[in-house]
Amino acid sequence: MVEEFGPSLYLADGPTVPFLGFPYPTRMALVRLSDGGVWVWSPIALTPELESAVDSIGPLRHIVSPNKIHHLFLKDWVERWPEARLHAPPGLARRRPDLRFDAELGEEADPAWAVDIDQTIFRGSIAMTEVAFFHRPSRTAILCDLVQRHDPALMKGLKGMVMRLDGLVAS
Repeated sequence: MVEEFGPSLYLADGPTVPFLGFPYPTRMALVRLSDGGVWVWSPIALTPELESAVDSIGPLRHIVSPNKIHHLFLKDWVERWPEARLHAPPGLARRRPDLRFDAELGEEADPAWAVDIDQTIFRGSIAMTEVAFFHRPSRTAILCDLVQRHDPALMKGLKGMVMRLDGLVAS
């Protein structure tokens, strides 16, 4: 379920979710910070196995949504780990007034993770503003919707044509 991707960096795949009628896979990243705490990026559907895996990495301290559409599973994570700080990208707090966000992400990394993770905001799309991260120990960029490629075998009919025209389908 959770696989080590690099030093102190872990990945886990979640379920496929619909977005505007298109199937999108979900994936999250976890970082064990230098202080031993865990930083979770774009949390996926929470299962007992995933909960156990997260706890085995360390105490969950930060839950991060990188853009306004990566919010589907935040409530379950906040309920399970109420002591963790919830971080919103620009605009998400207005979209999800049912959640209590502790901070809005900006151009500068939160001091709690600045030793391990850099961040910047990508603006300019009418549809999306995304906070991108860089995990220093593994030298890994952590992006979500800025870079997409979908399996052409799964993209059929009109939806497949739209995805191909938008450059989102490749082998």
